[in-house]
Amino acid sequence: MKRRKQLSIVCFSAVLFFLWSSCGNESDESGKKYDPSKPVQITDIEPMEGGFATKVFISGSNFGTDKSKIKVYFGETQATVVNSSGEHLYVYSPKQDDGERNISVVVEKDSVVYEKQKFKYTVNFVVRTISGKKGTGEFKGGKLSEAEFHNPSTLTADKNGNVFLSHWRVPYSFVRINEEEDIAELILPGSSSDSKFALGAPTVDANGVVSAISDNGSVYFSFDPNEGWTPRERSIFADNTYTRSTAHSIAAHPVTGMLYTRYYRSGQIIRIDPTTREATLEAETVASADSYLVFDPVNDNLLYIAFDNIHCIGVYNLDTKEYRVFAGAAGQSGWIDGPLKEARFNRPSQMIVAPNGNLYVADRANHCIREIVLPDENGDGGMVRTIIGKGGVSGYQDGNPDDALFNNPRGVAVLPDGTMYIADWENNVIRKLTQE
Repeated sequence: MKRRKQLSIVCFSAVLFFLWSSCGNESDESGKKYDPSKPVQITDIEPMEGGFATKVFISGSNFGTDKSKIKVYFGETQATVVNSSGEHLYVYSPKQDDGERNISVVVEKDSVVYEKQKFKYTVNFVVRTISGKKGTGEFKGGKLSEAEFHNPSTLTADKNGNVFLSHWRVPYSFVRINEEEDIAELILPGSSSDSKFALGAPTVDANGVVSAISDNGSVYFSFDPNEGWTPRERSIFADNTYTRSTAHSIAAHPVTGMLYTRYYRSGQIIRIDPTTREATLEAETVASADSYLVFDPVNDNLLYIAFDNIHCIGVYNLDTKEYRVFAGAAGQSGWIDGPLKEARFNRPSQMIVAPNGNLYVADRANHCIREIVLPDENGDGGMVRTIIGKGGVSGYQDGNPDDALFNNPRGVAVLPDGTMYIADWENNVIRKLTQE
């Protein structure tokens, strides 16, 4: 009954507002203007649950009919006001993450918060293929609709909408993808045989410079936007404090700009000065484990480490020099959502920090994308959940969480607006994940 009531109200409101928009002046003349001597009041809101761009009908009084003077907020985010009759507002809910938000109305200098109930956000993720074709066997650049990939591996993105791809196999190379420009282009041509050009998970520093370490761990490449993304090969000058081996990730410290990588065989975390390229030992962690690195969005001295072949997420503290398992359990694979310690992963690969402050990880052998909700300052509330893909089920299908399928997704990147890109390794495609 409630669902039917909500639908009828929304449909009725749409008709009302069509009439109001056609004869707004008549409403003003009938006494529905905003009166600053009277309070703005909210008596009812329908519906109280939805996602981005849900049509919401707010009943009350003294809203006025000039929508340019009316602001509606869901939490701290402003909504789109479609129209007002003075007693009824018709708005679209703004884009936000899931959770509950107070709805408030502001008219000129007057404001009111609806205290009876909070609006509950239910976010629905949808994935679409933007480039590549399943079954292809080598890279082909050009327009996104024409581009082809062979084992697209890991990604990063800058604030200008550029997505950078470490491309494996034929050929090992580095690719810039831009949807607005409709292009996938090689910026490091690479080689089909030289693994020096097989680059690990890339990173972007505070100045927009992209860096990616070679598979052999002896060099990294940098790509500066001020140089038109011209590739620069950078030798890493080692001291005698660590043992070099394979590396599959690099992370730029968000404040100092120092680069951090971790070697597979020794488990040693290495700090690289991008100016001198001198490398020194930072810490020792689990040996013989592949890994992917990213810094905490709030505490930039916390370095998260996704361990591919021991199926857990670790964290290293640059201040205290302490390492511990953060999510999952070392050596225990599986697919379980829930509290951090109870969650299980299966070959977690690249991680990123989203604008909402949480971590997202390509859970490779589970064929899905997981979200890690970070705990609060008291250490409470940390959770792992699957946002799209079916745990343990491989395939290739675009769509919503009930339909979408991946095949060994290995890389993830995110734009400032929350749009996520996924390198679907075995399907040889680049996917785009949005909230609706």
